[in-house]
Amino acid sequence: MSFQENKFPILLGAVTAVVTGGLIFWSMKSGGKYEEAKSDYDNADRKIGQLMRVDPKPTEGNQVAKKQAVDAYAESVAKLQEAFDPRRATKLQNIEPSAFTDSLLSARKRVLAEFEKSGTTVPEQFFLGHGRFSDTLPQKKDTGVLSYQLGAFEDLLTKLAQAAPTALTNIYWAGVPEVPEGAAVVPHPIEITFRGPESSLREFLSSLDDTGKYYYVVRTMRVMNERDSAPNAQDARFERVVTPTPDLGGPGSIFGDPGGFVFPEEDGLEDLDSTEDPADGGAEGEGEGEGLPVEEVPAPPAPAPEPAAPTDSGEILKQVLGDEKIQVFLRIDVLQFLEPRELPQ
Repeated sequence: MSFQENKFPILLGAVTAVVTGGLIFWSMKSGGKYEEAKSDYDNADRKIGQLMRVDPKPTEGNQVAKKQAVDAYAESVAKLQEAFDPRRATKLQNIEPSAFTDSLLSARKRVLAEFEKSGTTVPEQFFLGHGRFSDTLPQKKDTGVLSYQLGAFEDLLTKLAQAAPTALTNIYWAGVPEVPEGAAVVPHPIEITFRGPESSLREFLSSLDDTGKYYYVVRTMRVMNERDSAPNAQDARFERVVTPTPDLGGPGSIFGDPGGFVFPEEDGLEDLDSTEDPADGGAEGEGEGEGLPVEEVPAPPAPAPEPAAPTDSGEILKQVLGDEKIQVFLRIDVLQFLEPRELPQ
């Protein structure tokens, strides 16, 4: 019997042997993993049983230490709540939509007066970020929150006006925020873009902590120079010091009128070195003591004081670097603190 005649039975037997060997190997390997997993499970179950049989009562010292830690935490939280009480808004009351519009127009008028006083230009449609309510009425259920925002934005923009920027470029307000359940504070964001000297930004940021009613947090700030190139010598603006010229002429001066000397023959004086005695018949006078009049020489004018050197570092930098303005973008959150909740005992 040749291989060609029994090719199929031989191949079938070989494949069967290989598959059988693979199954036996897999079974042995799986059986080892099972035994390992069962051993780990039994050890964990034994440890859990041991813990369940133990009564974990705290010691008296641990109980006292825990109570002291909880009392100290509660006291610190109470002090923190008390510190924010002056900036905590009372319960917001909704008003009629038309009454809110009147308040918006009044606040706009007051803030515009502050910007006009500082010489700051503002956008044509300026309504403290609430421009959407310039021609439409808000919903009454939102007027309480909107009134709180309006008061905060008026205070914020008044501080900006007092910092005297060159121009208020843009104001963006996202809308009425949603209050998540259990929240202790609600942020009211507003985005402000303005242009002005560096001092306007410095003074505005310094003023944000001067109010006792609202709490401001600067979330984002971006400052860019309005120029793309570095300053050069032509940008410096030094004040020109003019030194006054001493007065060498005028009435009463020994030099006569300004512009030159006066010679004796020009003033009717013949010769100051003449030996002729006027008392002996000179034509210019009779009697002792008379003769040529002697004019009193005035004291020279006091020198003009030298101009004082600039002492303000800002003025010196302005003279060296020029007078560039900066573009400022600020995203500021007005934090509304809600009523505190009672701590669990």
